[in-house]
Amino acid sequence: MKKKENNKVKEVSMPTIRRLPLYLSFLNSFKKKEKKHITASEISRELYIDSTQITKDFSAIQVRGKTRIGYEIINLIDEIETFLGYHIHRKAFIAGVGNLGTALTKFTKFYDEGIEIIKGFEIDSKKIGNEINDIKIFNIASISEHFNITPVDVGIIAVPNNQAQEVADIMVLCGIKALWNFTTMPLSASNEIIIENTCIDSSLAIIKWKLNKNKPLVYKNRII
Repeated sequence: MKKKENNKVKEVSMPTIRRLPLYLSFLNSFKKKEKKHITASEISRELYIDSTQITKDFSAIQVRGKTRIGYEIINLIDEIETFLGYHIHRKAFIAGVGNLGTALTKFTKFYDEGIEIIKGFEIDSKKIGNEINDIKIFNIASISEHFNITPVDVGIIAVPNNQAQEVADIMVLCGIKALWNFTTMPLSASNEIIIENTCIDSSLAIIKWKLNKNKPLVYKNRII
């Protein structure tokens, strides 16, 4: 199938873009049932997203279903993957291979979705020169040197907070255009640099707050 040019990204809202991977994951599991078509209502029942919103999201990426038939599942999967750029592989460096960084290198779904981590960088001399999940680890000071040899599009930052901005600056200076920040430190960069923050601490805080909001908080044997 001929891939469409992805030239509508700027016209699609960020909430829609964030929902597309949810649809994709569901559709990939649903296609195993050997059904050829699916309706927005069926997706809505499983994902608890309003069917009207689902229809709007698909229309935003120029995908329209047929009345009383719905969407062809294989085509819908292909259209979402194409829109999200999964068919285009981007290479990445990762800075910081502690517990979190190591876990990220093991996440094989990155490759399936178009991101390939090819080199890792560390300040810890005990890790430099080793391989983690077939990824060679180099001195973090050599990022620019390795970029000149093997340019990449994405820099994944999983270093301690106090190193995050310095690492980001090095990555931007050598030519990396997108930073995926797994620290809790807000990064500063010029407007043309893409920064995506993924803060596990914030997600955990939200979970704990939602769990606690309807229950009394116990602190050192005292109810607050």
